[in-house]
Amino acid sequence: MNANNIFIINGNLTKAPILRQTENGKNYCYLNMAVDNGFGKDAKPDYITVTVWGKQAENAAQYLVKGQNISVCGSVSSYIDKNKKLHHKLNASDVQFGRKPQISKDKEQPIENDKKEETVEEPVSEPEPIEPPEEFFSEEPEEGIDIE
Repeated sequence: MNANNIFIINGNLTKAPILRQTENGKNYCYLNMAVDNGFGKDAKPDYITVTVWGKQAENAAQYLVKGQNISVCGSVSSYIDKNKKLHHKLNASDVQFGRKPQISKDKEQPIENDKKEETVEEPVSEPEPIEPPEEFFSEEPEEGIDIE
């Protein structure tokens, strides 16, 4: 990869990747991402599509899920279509898998890796105050200590 042609983005998948093959049999998939752009009321996501190739495409299709956070590093390529319109493609060279989305109670199927056993905890009463030992309430100071 050219040192002057690098992108790094972090975002969440808007849909699960689907593994596909070229006519030559090379595997690839698209990562459709939502990337934060802005803060507060002005925050609107940018929607970006990144192409992943080879073994990384196979792993992405197998392990990534919709809503999962990912970081992608790669290079940008450009081309002009038959209508003379300029297009840019983002080709990933490295994909880092982040946290899977939390499950709401409305969803039917939980993510298997994120299952937690539910435990019912009994309410805990407040502890009783601890009385300090009487030696801390001595009226006479110990010898060798100056009190002014």
